Amino acid sequence: MEEKKKIDFDLESNDFCLDDEIIHTKSSIWTRMKFNLAAAKSNTDEFWARFPLIGYSLKRILFALITLLLAVCVVFIMLRLQTPDEVYMGNIDYNKLGISYGDDEYFRLLAMRKAMFKVDGPLLTQLWNYILNIIPFIPREVVINGTATITPSGEIVLVGDKVIKWFYLGEVFSTAVSEPGKTVTSVFAEAIPYSFAFGTVAMVFSYGIGIPLGILSAKNKEKTVDNSINTASIIFTAIPPVVFVVGIYLISINVFGAHGLFSSGTFDTKFWPTLTIVLMIMPPIIISTRRYVIDEMTADYTKFALSKGMSSTYVFNIHIFRNAGIRIFRTLPVAFVGTIFGSSIFTEQNWAIPGMSKFIVSGVAAKDSFVVMGYIVFSASVGIITTLIADIIMAALDPRIKLTK
Repeated sequence: MEEKKKIDFDLESNDFCLDDEIIHTKSSIWTRMKFNLAAAKSNTDEFWARFPLIGYSLKRILFALITLLLAVCVVFIMLRLQTPDEVYMGNIDYNKLGISYGDDEYFRLLAMRKAMFKVDGPLLTQLWNYILNIIPFIPREVVINGTATITPSGEIVLVGDKVIKWFYLGEVFSTAVSEPGKTVTSVFAEAIPYSFAFGTVAMVFSYGIGIPLGILSAKNKEKTVDNSINTASIIFTAIPPVVFVVGIYLISINVFGAHGLFSSGTFDTKFWPTLTIVLMIMPPIIISTRRYVIDEMTADYTKFALSKGMSSTYVFNIHIFRNAGIRIFRTLPVAFVGTIFGSSIFTEQNWAIPGMSKFIVSGVAAKDSFVVMGYIVFSASVGIITTLIADIIMAALDPRIKLTK
C-alpha cells in the first residue's frame, strides 16, 4: 500500500506542508480578505436596515462635514491671498521704531509679526495646520500670548504660553475686531450669550404668535382674515432686511424716543431689537403654517374622518394640527441658526449689540482671516448639530418614523 503523506498547515506563513513539499496558498489569503470584506459590508447593510434614521442622519452629517471642509479650504486660501501685509503690522508706528517701509528691518518685523499670529510658512502648510486645529478629536500644542524673537542664527522663534487645545480657531490680529493676540474662541465666548439670548427670545415670540396666526389664516381660507394676514406677511417678507431694520431703528428713536445704543442698558434697547427680529422671521412662519395646515385640511384622511361623523374640532386637534405640527416644528432648529447668524446681523449692528454679528462685519472689513474663518466654522458646526436635532424631533413627533426598522 502507498504510504499516506502527512499534511500540516503553517498559520504564520499560510502555507500547506505536504511532507517535504510546500504548497503556497497566497490565493487563499485573497479569498479570505474578500470574504471578510463581504461579511463586513453585509453587517453594515444589516445595521443600516435595522436603524434607517440613524443611517440617514449620519449620512447627512457626513456630507455636511465634507462640504464644510471644502468650504474651509476654499475660503481660507482666498482670504489668505487677499490679506495685505499691512494687516499683520497693526497700528505700529514705524517712525518711532526708525523703520522705513520696504527696508530689511521692515520685512524682518513683518516676518516676526506673521510668526506671532501663526500665518507664516507656505500657504498649504497653513491650511493643513488650520484644519488640524479645528478637528476637535486631535489635541494640539499651541502657543498663546506669544511674541516672536530672532535667535543669533537669524531664526524666528515664537515664545509664549504653550497649552494643549482640542479646538483652536486662531488669534485675532486686527485692532478693529478686538485686542490683537486674543484667541478667536475667547472673543466668540463673550459675544455668543448676547446673540443666543436675543435669538431665543425672538424665536419663542415668533413661533408663539406666528403659528396661531397661520392656523387662523388657514381656517378662514380666502376670507377677509386670511387675505389680511397673508398680505401683511408677504409685504413684511418682501421688504429688504437692511431697509426694514433701519426703518424700525429710526422710528424707535424719532417717534418713541427710545435709546439707540444697547450700552445704555434701558428696556428700549432690548425691546426694539427683539421686535425687529420677530417681525423679520415671523412672516415665513405664518405662511408655512398656513400652507401645512391647508394641506392637511384637504387631505383624504381628513375628508374620511369628517364623513364618519367626527367633529371638525376633534379632527383638527387630533389629526390636522398634529400632522402639520410635525412639519412646522421640524424647521425650528434650522430657523434658530438662521436667526442667530443671519437675521440678527443687521439688528445687532444698528443697536450696537456686542453679539456675533460684529465679528463677521468687522472681520471682513479688516480682512482678519481667522475671525472670518472662525465665524464660518462655528456657524456651520451649529448648523450640523441642529440638523441632527431636527431629525430627532421628527422621530419623536412622527409615529411613522422609528429609530429601528
